[in-house]
Amino acid sequence: MQPLPRVIGFGYLLICLLALLATAFAGPVGYAPFPIPLGPAQDPVVITIWYGTEKRQWLEDAAQRFAATSPRVGNRPIQVVLRGIGSREIAERVARQDFQGAGQPTVISPASSIWVEVLKNDWATRNPGSPSIIADGADAPRPLALTPMVVVAWEERARVLWTNGPANFWQYLHDALANNEGWVGVAKARGFAPDSPEYRKAQEWGFVKFGHTSPLTSNSGAQALMLLTYAYHNKTSNLTNADILDPAFQRWLLDIETAVLEFGDSTGTFMTSMVQFGPSKYDVVIVYENLALENIQAAQGRWGDIRIYYPPATMFSDHPYAMLQASWVTPEQRLAAAQFRDFLLSRPIQELALQPYGFRPADPNVPILSNDPENPFNKYRDFGARVDIAQQVQTPSGEVVSTLLDLWRRQVNR
Repeated sequence: MQPLPRVIGFGYLLICLLALLATAFAGPVGYAPFPIPLGPAQDPVVITIWYGTEKRQWLEDAAQRFAATSPRVGNRPIQVVLRGIGSREIAERVARQDFQGAGQPTVISPASSIWVEVLKNDWATRNPGSPSIIADGADAPRPLALTPMVVVAWEERARVLWTNGPANFWQYLHDALANNEGWVGVAKARGFAPDSPEYRKAQEWGFVKFGHTSPLTSNSGAQALMLLTYAYHNKTSNLTNADILDPAFQRWLLDIETAVLEFGDSTGTFMTSMVQFGPSKYDVVIVYENLALENIQAAQGRWGDIRIYYPPATMFSDHPYAMLQASWVTPEQRLAAAQFRDFLLSRPIQELALQPYGFRPADPNVPILSNDPENPFNKYRDFGARVDIAQQVQTPSGEVVSTLLDLWRRQVNR
């Protein structure tokens, strides 16, 4: 009787060994005596995404939903690691290959394609003759979500500044900031009588307090500079280095920038600060539309109403998803990154970007307006929110962006 138990025992061990090998190279299949996740087949494919912090909440929400689908490359699970970094810093650090504390990125997603172009230029300068750091073809950058630059102001002050609506939008702002009498001078220039309620209130408001983030660390600050430059030259495209080197323009810009008491690093923190401290800190700021929509309700009951104003020509942030073709990015990571990109561009996640996070979907098949009263463009219509954008300015070349930032560094950030 001994041979039979021996055969059964050897057979059982053989089955266990086969199951173990199958688990190692093909993953668990049904029940096995040793369902232990051993072997390289179970190592996750980790993709690290450096992203602009303006979309932190949406990306974190989307990444959790993606993980819940148990995504895989072959038989290896996909793990998404998100690193929030300023948009300009993303371009600078990748160009320098400075990955300390953040891991080597598989994908970058700054707030705007501006920084993808800046990175391309910097990479080519540092690595002459090398291929572009940004993937092309099927893996070329794709926009994830859209949001235009807007101006947010406390409503009663905006009525004094832009009495008849935002005509001569940027020039009126310039003149108000350069006025040594502050809000009283603005009230006089707009023709308010000394005994009018607006004039009397203006006497209490002091100087006009304007803000935007630092263009050296924040995409919204850089875009604010571009909008001001385009506005001065009365154009919406073909911004040149000659435009930036114009002495009259430089004086005009300096009038505005020297009136800014503090340049924030984060647009989200900047907008929150406006709501927290009220008009004692900022009367008017330039921010992203999604952040303005997000803070309208919080401002009510604290300092009055804030209102959104769309400049005569604005600029969109497109939040590109740019996969890198670099020595540290493996084929498996590129496949995993493409899966996550496609998930972000799927209709449910694009709808999530809109509501509750206030981004305009990048997918043109996903409507911005709906019948839902909680849709932010319905909910905040009376506060200036609108779908239609009158005009957009063209994104300048990376070289022109660098010249404009160099000017700001020379003039303001001494």
